[in-house]
Amino acid sequence: MIIIFNNIVPFKGFTALACYPFLFVRHEFKSYQHTNCWYRMIQHEKIHFKQQIEMLFLFFYFWYITEFLIRLVIHKNVDKAYRNISFEREAYHHEQDDNYLFTRKKFRWIHFIKG
Repeated sequence: MIIIFNNIVPFKGFTALACYPFLFVRHEFKSYQHTNCWYRMIQHEKIHFKQQIEMLFLFFYFWYITEFLIRLVIHKNVDKAYRNISFEREAYHHEQDDNYLFTRKKFRWIHFIKG
């Protein structure tokens, strides 16, 4: 994982964006390193790395954007649409489980499509 601190990616309002093998983190969160919040965020983004690899990257982004747009139509709220994307639901659900990446089954995000 190559961590890049900057003020451009991700957009303001988000903390980090995983684009294997890079993790783009907003500069204002640099001080969070070595805190529980930081480790939880790293775990969350590592889950996204696994998702990206198993979806062969391009399919991941295609599915992510498509699902976001569908959820945006359903929820009519950007934050709700984002939080209900199956990839995000899996990552948020397991971001505090340090063993999850060792026990995670392939394509587990499919379980989170419902809802």
